[in-house]
Amino acid sequence: MKKTTIISTIATIVTALVLPLFISGCYTNTVDTFGTFTVQIPLDFTSKWRNKSAPDTSLDFTDLNNYKEYRDNKDDIQRTIFYQFAYWIDSIRVPLTDPGVDKLEFDFVRYYLYFEGEPASSKHLLGEFKKVKVKDYFRIPHVIAIPDDVGKILETAAKTRTRFYTVAEYSAPTSGGSGYFPYIDSRFDLVVRLELKL
Repeated sequence: MKKTTIISTIATIVTALVLPLFISGCYTNTVDTFGTFTVQIPLDFTSKWRNKSAPDTSLDFTDLNNYKEYRDNKDDIQRTIFYQFAYWIDSIRVPLTDPGVDKLEFDFVRYYLYFEGEPASSKHLLGEFKKVKVKDYFRIPHVIAIPDDVGKILETAAKTRTRFYTVAEYSAPTSGGSGYFPYIDSRFDLVVRLELKL
């Protein structure tokens, strides 16, 4: 009987000492988990090339303040994370004397970003699509995650800047032909995540 009482007393003391630590740890982790909230903003770009020859580049401008999600949460933003982007071609026309669209291929399509006030030469490579066969990209989004090292640079810059340029760079076509295009309509969606404090 005494042995059972001693074991019971020890178990009660251990529980009394350990339980508050366990509950405190769980509670703190729960508060930390619910202390932030993430809002995702897709920034949509449509590049409309008319009477262009590749290789060439196109330039788009963005101000995050033009997006309601950003404006409404501006005071609570802890991090602005440049997360991923998608690229595809909506429509394209080639001269009749060139290889058809089903054979058209670019060596690469690259996307860069630089913030307003920076020189264009300081642009950061968001990603590169290699061996771009147009038939595979025709109205089919291809998604790339933004590299961590570039993402950290952009996140730091976004703390004080909201205006930036994105640059699309097309190589010459590797499939032959003139490299001339009456038109190319392509899409590029950049996904930005806003980490907010609650």
